[in-house]
Amino acid sequence: MAIREEALYVPVAKFLTDQGYTVRGEVKHCDLAAIKGEELVVVELKTAFNLKLVYQILERQQMTSQVYAAIPRPKNQKAKTFTNMIRLLKRLEVGLLTVALDSPLQTVDVVLTPADSGIRTKAGKRAKVEKELNGRALDCNTGGITKRKILTAFKERSMELCCILEGEGEASLERIRQFVTDEKQIRLLSANYNGWYQRVGKGVYTLSQKGKEVLKEPDFQEAAAFYRKKYEERRRELL
Repeated sequence: MAIREEALYVPVAKFLTDQGYTVRGEVKHCDLAAIKGEELVVVELKTAFNLKLVYQILERQQMTSQVYAAIPRPKNQKAKTFTNMIRLLKRLEVGLLTVALDSPLQTVDVVLTPADSGIRTKAGKRAKVEKELNGRALDCNTGGITKRKILTAFKERSMELCCILEGEGEASLERIRQFVTDEKQIRLLSANYNGWYQRVGKGVYTLSQKGKEVLKEPDFQEAAAFYRKKYEERRRELL
């Protein structure tokens, strides 16, 4: 069976989490982004080294100098193709992680670390990645996976409102503020970008049909379960 890129995500995510990073998958087109203090790390997952990976690496270096490629551990690390790849990555000043997918432990080895060079990053692109990464409470996305809906920070905040309205049936803004304190998040109700809510009175909202359907989306079940539980815990506190 062919190796898929998403198989690399869990070992690499655990490797970074164990070092104290907050890790999220599929952040602003990055397969994996991790943050610890002021340090932002981006990892691109690939089953094999190819030109597409090189293009992605160059793009990610506009966000941070700490860019890694992650590939399955090769059987022969002395093979010319592997040594040539190492030479190129050194020139690009990019790090390399190899994942032992052929081992039950699936260990991750740091073969190269990014050079401490004068690569010029773009503050705006970095800020967007950090904002998205920090805006997520959950890591529901598997980096490298395809044909699956991505749970962004925006959708996560919107789904929390859906779970509140699902539990309440109808709720006033005053009532919703007992569950959500972020006014920017509450304003998503009136903006209704996704069409998930329906206004039924002055400052009173309920779930629209689209909102009910999104809570049934297979790709969003982990988030729905998390925010339903959060809602129930808070509701019991308010009784």
